[in-house]
Amino acid sequence: MEHRTEEEQVAALKQWWKDNGNSLIIGVGLALAVVFGWKMYQQDVENTKNEASMLYQQLLEVAIGENISEESASTADFIANKLKNEFEGSEYARYSALFLAKSAVSKNDLDAAEAELRWVLNTNAESSLSKLVKGRLARVLDAQGKKEDALALLDDKNAGEYAAMYLEIIGDIHNRAGDIESAKSAYTEAYKAMKESGAQRPMLTLKMADLGISEEGA
Repeated sequence: MEHRTEEEQVAALKQWWKDNGNSLIIGVGLALAVVFGWKMYQQDVENTKNEASMLYQQLLEVAIGENISEESASTADFIANKLKNEFEGSEYARYSALFLAKSAVSKNDLDAAEAELRWVLNTNAESSLSKLVKGRLARVLDAQGKKEDALALLDDKNAGEYAAMYLEIIGDIHNRAGDIESAKSAYTEAYKAMKESGAQRPMLTLKMADLGISEEGA
């Protein structure tokens, strides 16, 4: 009876393996694939970070070298474009776009500068970096003759620590347009925001003095 029971147990095991063996193998295979796949993904992420970091270091070395030639400027643009296109989701890509915007401004290619800055905003709309980018974009828009678009971009009730900067840029835009009274008002508000936040904007007091605004009267 005991031997028969063993035979029945073996037969039952064989039947169970026949019914479930394939799914068990597949399940184990999937589990292994997930584990090894995750490790490979982590390694790939690490390699990507390292490559992007090395490229960004090269960009800095070329961009801030003592002798910036036309060739080195072109090399810097090439590296920045490579970073932006191949590592789009990284901070390196966004800072590279900022570099490309600055480079475009130096060439008086304001349309290209606007495109780069808008790209940064579209990929990183909610970060503190976007506040800084809005300020730069507003200056570019104003230089393009798009005064109202520039002012609308700076109409941010949640500017926070950038409030003084925004107000100063608003003052610059009005001053550039010859609207001195509006410029004075914006500079005065910028000075108040600067004092409240403890920010440092040395050029602001010079601009105020140029328009006859005293710090005591602000």
